[in-house]
Amino acid sequence: MLVPKNLYYTKNHLWLRKIGLYDFCMGITDFVQKEIGEIHWVEFCEQEISITKESSFGSVYGINKTFDLIAPSDCKVAEINQNIALRPSHINTDPYNCWFFILSTPFPASEFLTYEDYIKIIK
Repeated sequence: MLVPKNLYYTKNHLWLRKIGLYDFCMGITDFVQKEIGEIHWVEFCEQEISITKESSFGSVYGINKTFDLIAPSDCKVAEINQNIALRPSHINTDPYNCWFFILSTPFPASEFLTYEDYIKIIK
């Protein structure tokens, strides 16, 4: 299972790549995409601009199960990757380059899990 060391993670199996002071690309981890199975559809709550911590703001539907996207913190959606909806199966082959959202959050990266912390959760 692939877990890049240069990303941040959440207990809800999301990865975050820092791209600005408080901006992050976000997607699902390799661990959870394997549990979901072949991904057929991704649904986003597109009307949501501001998201509150622990709220659901989308779902990933696969052959084995459905996975809810849970907000890691209070944040704003800066951009939605519409290409994911066109080819959701790409998540299965390259989960760390298939980002779903660009999020802006006032929380520093230290509020998220590190590589080491995330490995402890999935083992």
